[in-house]
Amino acid sequence: MSRRLLPAVWAFAFFFLLMQACAQAATYAVAPFKVAGPQGYSYLGQAIPSMLSSRLFLQGQFEPVSRQDALLQDKAPASSGAASALAKKYGADYLIWGTVSVMGDQASVDVSALSPNGKEWKKASSTPMNSLINNMQDVADSVNIEVFGRRDVTRSASAAAGAGAPNSAFLMNDTGRTPGGAAYLNPSLRYQGTADEMAQVRSQMQNFECRGIEVGDINGDGRSEVLMLAPDYLYAYTWNKENRLAQIAEYRLPAAMEPVLVRILKDNGKTYIVLSGTDDEEREAQSQILVFQNGKFTPLIAHVRRYLNVVPLPPLYTPVLIGQESDKGKMVHGPITEMRIEGDRLVRGGRLAGLPSKANVFNFTWLPADKDKRGDHVALIEESERLATYDAKGNLLSTSEDIYSGNSVYIVGDRSIGALEADPTDLLLHYVPMRMIATDLDRDGRHELILNKPVTAAGKVFNNYRTYPQGEIHALLWDGMGMELLWKTRRIKGTVCDVTLADVNNDGTLDLVVGVNAYAGVSTGLKTRSALYMFPLDTTKVHAAPNYQE
Repeated sequence: MSRRLLPAVWAFAFFFLLMQACAQAATYAVAPFKVAGPQGYSYLGQAIPSMLSSRLFLQGQFEPVSRQDALLQDKAPASSGAASALAKKYGADYLIWGTVSVMGDQASVDVSALSPNGKEWKKASSTPMNSLINNMQDVADSVNIEVFGRRDVTRSASAAAGAGAPNSAFLMNDTGRTPGGAAYLNPSLRYQGTADEMAQVRSQMQNFECRGIEVGDINGDGRSEVLMLAPDYLYAYTWNKENRLAQIAEYRLPAAMEPVLVRILKDNGKTYIVLSGTDDEEREAQSQILVFQNGKFTPLIAHVRRYLNVVPLPPLYTPVLIGQESDKGKMVHGPITEMRIEGDRLVRGGRLAGLPSKANVFNFTWLPADKDKRGDHVALIEESERLATYDAKGNLLSTSEDIYSGNSVYIVGDRSIGALEADPTDLLLHYVPMRMIATDLDRDGRHELILNKPVTAAGKVFNNYRTYPQGEIHALLWDGMGMELLWKTRRIKGTVCDVTLADVNNDGTLDLVVGVNAYAGVSTGLKTRSALYMFPLDTTKVHAAPNYQE
């Protein structure tokens, strides 16, 4: 190489390396927030950092440190010096931390950020609890603009809408009213369409009674798996292109365990499978926490003597693990508390606030307040299986005339007190309410409540009649006076055992997923079988007139 070219080569190499250094993304870390207020809001300490971290991300320019999840297990910094130490410990250019104070239905949020040059930025705000999510977007916008110096961000209190957001025009109730024209989520939700249109898709039949279902990514491959809970086993499947369930794993339940429900919990970057059940002989709770590794289920916590569930809790409505003590006579007793998984231990957290006295670990769902309105609601399935609605202070607002849930899963109780062996006539069957889902499918700021409505005549006469011949999935909407029917599926043959919302077949479209049992009867000699129904929630407009024929 000519010596005259060497300076040019060195200059080019220098500028190339300089450009590479400039292109390296700045890193940030969001520390746990300190929570001041009722213990029931302790989960905000980790929920708020997770929300902020996702809203600050800009690929190639501002990215969270690789150990962000590990940082959430650390202590909330009490000073800028402690924050600086955390930034060095986790290798972050920027460190964000703060405090959230909860008083009644108001929250005060104080956020601080430490820049690489040592300068500290602060922001204080106050917001109603039901607007805390919007407040976090405001905080993230301020950090992006004032701390990171980004010019591609405009201040907005509204979160970005998810991909494929449903069109508001699909909504209708059984009177045929549609706002803005005839457009529907799915033809089966307006009693029109046939199976040929793929309005509802059914898997192959499984040779067991289904106690519950769950859909989610349990192995970290970015795709959904299906969990089906049987009396003795937990099965894991994938939904393939032929609309069949392909089994990938099974787990033998403990001999003494009668399963009640299965849930998937995502917490600090880890995935847990929550099994809640009962020991019929001891008349007490028997639950487990599992992990799915190397293609199989492994118990992380094998014996939990309390009932567990996973529910979204206000104000952020992130799924939280909750628990309650069991009772031989009344099924449950004591407060409903937040539960935390720490290593291979289950730790009891604060008591949940704002629940009515009739609430238990299984029977309630929070309904977020309507857009620009205050006051979250609690939807609760009473022991009579009527749907009751309460305000955030526990005051009863309305009770339905119709029966909902209709679950066939029960926990055995005992009327006798202190007896060594209960008389069979003293046994009680406490039916566990089926899951209810609060969701804003059409992004109009109002949340629908999705739940099962059993269709039966005998069930209205006999309390323990549970082999319902048909069922419907209803979407209800709070109208200020009560829960109004918004839409419903056409009738589903068989007994519905569970319902959820998920992209079950991994095609990018949200599905209404329904588990159904077919009870053949003792005299037929046939075993109980089960299947999954999938209703793709497509937003394609359908202009045909509704047809309400059963």
